[in-house]
Amino acid sequence: MPWNNQNDPNEPNKNPWGQRPNQSPPDIDAVIKRLQEKLSGIFGGGIFGGGSGGEGGGNRLNKAFLPVILGLAALLWFGSGIYVVAADEQAVVLRFGSHVDTKGPGLNWHLPYPIETVETLPVTRVQRVEVGYRSFTGRERGDTRRVLPEALMLTRDENIVDISFTVQYTIRDAAAYLFNIDNPPKTVRDAAESAIREVIGRTLIDDVLTTDKARVEVETQDLIQSILDGYNTGISVRTVKLQDVQPPERVIKEFKDVASAREDRERAKNEAQAYANDIIPNARGEAKKMVLDAEAYAAEIIDQSKGEAARFLSMYNAFKQAPAVTRKRLYLETMEDVMGKADKVIIDSKVAGQVLPYLPLDRMGSKVEVK
Repeated sequence: MPWNNQNDPNEPNKNPWGQRPNQSPPDIDAVIKRLQEKLSGIFGGGIFGGGSGGEGGGNRLNKAFLPVILGLAALLWFGSGIYVVAADEQAVVLRFGSHVDTKGPGLNWHLPYPIETVETLPVTRVQRVEVGYRSFTGRERGDTRRVLPEALMLTRDENIVDISFTVQYTIRDAAAYLFNIDNPPKTVRDAAESAIREVIGRTLIDDVLTTDKARVEVETQDLIQSILDGYNTGISVRTVKLQDVQPPERVIKEFKDVASAREDRERAKNEAQAYANDIIPNARGEAKKMVLDAEAYAAEIIDQSKGEAARFLSMYNAFKQAPAVTRKRLYLETMEDVMGKADKVIIDSKVAGQVLPYLPLDRMGSKVEVK
């Protein structure tokens, strides 16, 4: 409001102090006296000199209780600096807006306002940001919405892949988190998007869709942490989890056909490997069995040869000691071996007439020979 408001008919010539220009300023002593009278009415007239003790007694009471009132006010002011930090928090103490200390969990004290203030941050709570999608709760039934500018990125072989993932992080340095970044979730999201684009840019699309998801997660986490450390954000990245990795929607059917063919190829390779794993050990077993059989046969032949040689030597020594007996024994043994295999009946001609009627000659046929 201007000091001389000439345009307002209801407030003519009125300055900001509520006085007209021609009026004299109020008497300060009178104002103080009226204030003392009002306060004495509130406190019973004993402290501010409004009681029966007269003006001199009131001044003495004022002087007596003024230190007490100032002491209580100072005590309350200093007590306002007491604060409690929860177990999952850190407190950043600011002196005239400048960081002076960081306190851990427990009961703490700082110089009261306006000298020092305290900002508490949950340093152990895991926070998350979503890249490539946004999730909704409540009436949205937990649905998600794709954010294509974040999700679509180029692979090493110049194919486009649609990726959505989640980054989980905690506060490592409360002071750096509070002073060095303006919007922590946006900073983490921007760093995560930049990091994964670099990792995907040096990875083939087949590897991203199939076997290299874990490697992409690890490399992206390390790169995000490196970016955030470079800005001294005080943030520690806990995990990077790929939620969905797929080709763009317009070509997803063709990619599924390719994935099916790749799975058939892998299945055929596994079946061939299983067959090889079954045939090769069997062939090795058969080869080992043949070698062992040959070794056993060789040992058997050698032992038999040694036995025959020893038998021949023993017979030769016996022949040298008794040639006639040995010759006859050898003849009989040889005839026993030869004739033992023949299927004939030999009858002496002198007794043939007596024996023939009693022999089953009709069944023996030509096996009977008469001499």
